[in-house]
Amino acid sequence: MHEGSRIRSIMRKTVVTLGLAFVFLVVLGMDVRAQVTEVTLVPGPDSSAILAATGMTDQQLQDVVKAELNRLFQMSNAAGFLQRFGDAQSFTSKGLGVDYASEATYVEVGGAASFALGMDKSYQPGNALPVQVQSVGMNASLMAGVSLMPFGIPVMLFGNGMYVPTQRYGDMSGSLDNWGIHAQLRLFGPSRKTSSRGMLVRWGGIAITTGYDYSHMSLRLNRDITSNFSIPNSVTQGVNVDVTGSASGTAVFGVDMTTKSIPLEITTSVRLLTLLTAYGGMGFDFNVGGTSVMNLDLDARLLGHIPGPTNLDMGSAHIHATIPPVGPSAAKIRGIMGLQVNLFMVRLFTQVNIANTTPTMASLAAGLRVAY
Repeated sequence: MHEGSRIRSIMRKTVVTLGLAFVFLVVLGMDVRAQVTEVTLVPGPDSSAILAATGMTDQQLQDVVKAELNRLFQMSNAAGFLQRFGDAQSFTSKGLGVDYASEATYVEVGGAASFALGMDKSYQPGNALPVQVQSVGMNASLMAGVSLMPFGIPVMLFGNGMYVPTQRYGDMSGSLDNWGIHAQLRLFGPSRKTSSRGMLVRWGGIAITTGYDYSHMSLRLNRDITSNFSIPNSVTQGVNVDVTGSASGTAVFGVDMTTKSIPLEITTSVRLLTLLTAYGGMGFDFNVGGTSVMNLDLDARLLGHIPGPTNLDMGSAHIHATIPPVGPSAAKIRGIMGLQVNLFMVRLFTQVNIANTTPTMASLAAGLRVAY
């Protein structure tokens, strides 16, 4: 029961971290825009004062306010934004459900967590400029494998999965589930017989792995928003409006990401002193389905300002936007690099996947497995 509580706690923190990263990217102005499908204004008791100060008609003022609200809360390249997040979430599945280094004789079990980033392609290690993050993803999963070697078949079969039900944390809630099945064919593998040379260094042969990965992340982020814009006019300079999501206005961001992919991987490994195993290779991921959907819903108060200390109640606004489903990239090629520490039957590992795409995609997975 205690171990189950620890796993649930880790997964809740994972969902919270991804949610905060998502809010950070959206609210701080990633190049994201969606068509605002509805902007509804309800004039307030002081709207006439703004009309008098600007010399506008009621319709002109409404047109300006609607246009500014549209500009403030719409997001350019929404399809690209959602695709990048879907790609990152798909990338987090790599390294969770398959063991490339243990060479289990019978069975193995374990678990791992991963984190993925989509980075500006212009960034290179050593640059003075900071990494420009364009997408993020997180995942975790439990896995089990069984070897067919006792039947004379050099194949390992793997299954993995995890489900975290919806958890609520103040202004955010989210859920996560994933599963996968894989088969790994080992060619030119080493003999199971122990030798002095094999204790020093041993080549693990060639492993060809394929299967199916499914990942789903659902987030609902409720966050107060405060923005400000100016009302251009030729009568009174400095007229501006505060858009506030205080007690009577809350912005709701929702994102739902589903990815489905078929990987094909070719890897090899080298074991040193029976303690350390290094492995690497190439992978090709064919995304066979999945969509990402995001929506925005905002009820806010409008507070007008003319030169001087006057605050004018301009009423309220409702903004609603829905972005149509967007699928992940069709396919990508990635490099695989990993390091594993072998402590009797216990294996501690970390794995890096890198794809030379736009943006550059990278993931880091780490976990523990017990192989017998």
